[in-house]
Formats: sequence, C-alpha cells, structure tokens
Amino acid sequence: MSQPKLAIKGGPKTVRGMFPTPWSRVFKAVAVTGDVLKMIPRIARGRTTIGDGSKIVGKFEKAFADLTGSNHALAMNNGTATLHSAYVAVGVGPGDEVIVPAYTWHASATPILQCNATPVFCDIDPDTFTADPDDIERRITDRTKAICVVHVWGAPAEMDRICEIADRHNIAVIEDCSHAHGAVYKGKSVGTWGAVGCFSLNGKKAVDAGEGGVAVTDDPQLFDRMLLLGHFGRVAKGQAAESFNIGDMSLGLKYRPHQCAMHLAMGSLKRLSGLNKRCERAWNWLCDELRDVPGIRPQRTLPGGQRGGYLEFVMAYDGAELGGPSREDFAKAVRKEGAPLRADRYAQVNYTYGMLHKAPLFTELYRPGLGGGCFDPTRDWADTIHTATLPVCERLATGLVSLPRLDGASKGYVRGCGKAIKKVLIGMGVTGSIKTADRQNLEKTSAAKTESEVHA
Repeated sequence: MSQPKLAIKGGPKTVRGMFPTPWSRVFKAVAVTGDVLKMIPRIARGRTTIGDGSKIVGKFEKAFADLTGSNHALAMNNGTATLHSAYVAVGVGPGDEVIVPAYTWHASATPILQCNATPVFCDIDPDTFTADPDDIERRITDRTKAICVVHVWGAPAEMDRICEIADRHNIAVIEDCSHAHGAVYKGKSVGTWGAVGCFSLNGKKAVDAGEGGVAVTDDPQLFDRMLLLGHFGRVAKGQAAESFNIGDMSLGLKYRPHQCAMHLAMGSLKRLSGLNKRCERAWNWLCDELRDVPGIRPQRTLPGGQRGGYLEFVMAYDGAELGGPSREDFAKAVRKEGAPLRADRYAQVNYTYGMLHKAPLFTELYRPGLGGGCFDPTRDWADTIHTATLPVCERLATGLVSLPRLDGASKGYVRGCGKAIKKVLIGMGVTGSIKTADRQNLEKTSAAKTESEVHA
C-alpha cells in the first residue's frame, strides 16, 4: 500500500477542523460571571484591595494548601515572586550558588540574581526533560545553598533521589511547579517534597489568576520569611511562627495579589481536577498513537509520577538524526497536515540561542555595571560566569517540538495529530531510532566534561 501524499506536497490533510478553543479561556468566562462577581459588593464600599490576607485571599490559600497537603500557602502577584520569596526564605545570598536546570523558563533562575547569588546550570534527563539528579550532584560545591527543581510541562522530577542528594549535602530544595498543578510523585504532591513549592498562576496555567502565584511550605518559619519579604499588612498578625516583631512593615517588596486575580484563581482551582483528567486522557491518546514511531519521543513520565497542569504537550524530535528534515521543516509539514505542532518555545522561540546556560543574560551581560545588585559582590565577576557544557540540553535544544494542551479536543482530533506526525515522519524518510546507548554516551560525556569543569 502506497504512503499517502503529504499535505505540504499537495496531498489531503490528516487533521480536519480547527484546533478547539483552549479550556483556560472557557473557564475564565465562567469564573468572571461567578466567582469574580462576588467582589462587587466590596468594590461598591470602596474596598478594591486586600492587604491582610483575609476574604478571597485567605480562602484561596487554604484551598491550595489543602490541594497539595501543605501546612501553609501564601498567594502572591506572580510566580516569579514566589521563587524569589523561596530563595530568600532558605537563606540564599551573596557567596551562594543555586543549581537550576538549563531547560526552564528564565524566571526559575533570575530571582537567584536578585539574591546577589549565582545560578549554576545543570543538565536534564533526555527522556523526562527534568533535572538529571546525577548532574545535580556533580555540580555541588561548598557554595551550593539550594537546588531548584522544575516539574517541566507537568511531569514530576525524580524527587526522591534529588531530596536524598540534598539532605546528604545539607542543601535546601525549591520546587518550581509552575506547569504542574495537581501533579503527584510517589503519593506526594509536587511542591511538598522540598522546603518550598512555587506555583505560577499566570495566563494559560492550569490554575489561572490572569497574573498570580502561590507558594506552599510546611515550615512556619519559612512562611514568615516569605511574608516579611513582600507582604506588609500581614506581618503583625499573619505570621505562622511569630518569627519577627517589627509591626506591620516588611522589607519593601509588594508581592500580594489583587482580589480579582484571586477570584479568577479560585474559579479555575475548582475545575483543576476535570482539566487534569481531560489532559491525561488526551496525552494517553497521543502517546498511544506515537508508540514506537521512529523519530519522535513524547516526554516520559517517571514510574510513580502522575502528571498535572500539562501546560503543553512536548516531544523530542530525533528525525533530523535519522535521515529526516530539520525540526522547522518537520513542524511546518505537520502543520500543513492540520496539527498545531511548533518548535518548543523554551528551546527556540523565546531564546533563539538554546538553553539558559547559553543565554547572554547569564554569560555576557556585565551586571555589576548596573544599579540594584543582581550580582555577587563577594566574588570576582569572572568566577560567577559558568561556561558549562550540557550535552543533553544542547542536543534537545534543536529537537523539541510541542502541541498545545489538548484537553478540549476530541479523541479523533488528538489521534489525528498523532497520525499527522507519523505520516510526515514516514513521508520524509525518517527510519530507525536513537538508541538508549547513544543517550547514555551523552550522559557520560556530560559527566566527564563536568568533572573537568569542576577541577579546572
């Protein structure tokens, strides 16, 4: 039987119909007519903000703490604020280093600069795309104060191994859970394995405040330190451990959320379970369609892991190494088939130069020449510029592709996307597979180069 002609060459499309309206836009309309309208009486009385953590802010914090099984939750005005607050709470400061994966949104790393500390980038696992525990341990020095773990695209990282490494070296673990609302690893919610779990509530996230964030912790003193950093109005009466006696002042940052954002977040939080169920179903349909297909590898979920949030459906395209076209030509051909496939935005669209360890912000910009800190004054500038070689990150930077979150799509549409990918791979001559041994060689190369970097 002959292979159907590719749409890019004039053949029929594989996927019919338009990509369905994203679920996040639907719930916003519902939330605005429901939860958000509840704040109108307060506005009518001239109360447009909530500074003491009461009302809808406190209600959302309790609901989110219950979701994760945490003792404390602190809502903020964005996810970056939660990461900054977490780093401050565990004591990151001048002279310190924080290990963070090179494959993540830059807000995982930039708050480290705000603490006048230095980010040290680590490699990722070639199948899960989350931080590689072995490479984390190789990069620990006597300056390492914390490890930031990112549950990227909703897939839990290997938290048991990472926490064991951190405990052995007496290092704090911060979890960036921005993509992973509702994700679980070995029976524990993400965000509860480390010292602080940080969740973004920005637009398109599974729990969406429009703009917002929330941090969770079991440690009352860490909660108080986060409160002290950015929540004046709550310090006098809202502390969990009564750590500070300074009245209602704070250290000057204003990280509290707007009540409108909290109403939006509460509306979407109520729908999180349904979103995750639909995403899991769609993800499984896609993975079933692409099982054992040469040239494409959906992101792997670790045994004992349950994904959550599913910001996007990300896959590794190995076709260029197997005789196929470039990633860009491959994605273009799949789009012609009617499937909304794009080059991964972390590795390509947002940065254009690859992963974070290659970003000019961390490798070229002379930050001591700027006002406001964002550099370590205790060290020579050259000592804070890490020129790590991360072979897994660097290879995947040219190969990752993604589909939007397909929670609202029918089974036929999702499977159609998988069929479109298969059709293009076959039609463009992709054969064979990237062997596990090849990935192991990459890891060995990474280890060897890391050792030479550490001992240089």
